[in-house]
Amino acid sequence: MRDFFQSWKFKIIICIFALVFGIMIYAAVAGDNIIFPRSLLETVTQPFVTAGTAVSDWASETIDTLVNAHKYREENQRLREMLTEMYGEIIDKERADEENAHFRSILGIAEEHPDYTWSPPCGIIARNAGDIYGGFTIDRGTADGISLYDPVFTSVGLVGVVGEISDHYAVVKTVLSPDVNVGLVCTRTKSVGITENDAEYAAAGYCIMSFVSKSSDIKEGDVVITSGSSVFPGDILFGTVKSVFSDSNGLTKHAVIEPAEDVFGITQVFVVTGFEGQDEQ
Repeated sequence: MRDFFQSWKFKIIICIFALVFGIMIYAAVAGDNIIFPRSLLETVTQPFVTAGTAVSDWASETIDTLVNAHKYREENQRLREMLTEMYGEIIDKERADEENAHFRSILGIAEEHPDYTWSPPCGIIARNAGDIYGGFTIDRGTADGISLYDPVFTSVGLVGVVGEISDHYAVVKTVLSPDVNVGLVCTRTKSVGITENDAEYAAAGYCIMSFVSKSSDIKEGDVVITSGSSVFPGDILFGTVKSVFSDSNGLTKHAVIEPAEDVFGITQVFVVTGFEGQDEQ
């Protein structure tokens, strides 16, 4: 330590302090009549002033944060609640717009069949695992007025029937399923038949219309609609004939039908919860 006080470094520091102190005294005596020493003094002291200001600002901000932390938390909570409410309103509006669009899309069927009662729009929330016939689950159930075996539609036409149901969801079996037998009629020839599906045709997206009279003139391009039953209302578009072939016994014909709606591509459906003649034996 003694060596430091006797070193040239210590002497230089003492000289610098003496110089700065002398400049300060000179500037104080000379007042406004001196310019260069004051400028020099400001240059020398500027880093210290800047550092002091930064420390002062940091201290002020830190103290303000500590003192007003509770108030800031309350303000942040209010902002979060406002944002949540705003997002909820946006989501509700988007959902309402989507439902209105789907209601408009189904309006044609509703106007032609005023005896139908409809569920709210149903979103498809899951595709049934392992179901090669395109079965799916919707986000509506008995709480929405839906019952077992209610028919399921899009704006295009029939897509299936409710096969399982709970309070807030339902499992839909599609028109491709062998468990769904729909009576059909050809609009041109009035030939009738009923769907009897199998895995091979279902894999290609087709239904089989069986028990068609062998004398029927049904052919490719003909349109088929529902003939009406206690489960499925009549006069609903079902699909188009792709081909016709005779049964192995030679007594009837089969028509390969391409459904009007792609059951694998839909995202929203409607359920007809009531219609004239429903449940009649």
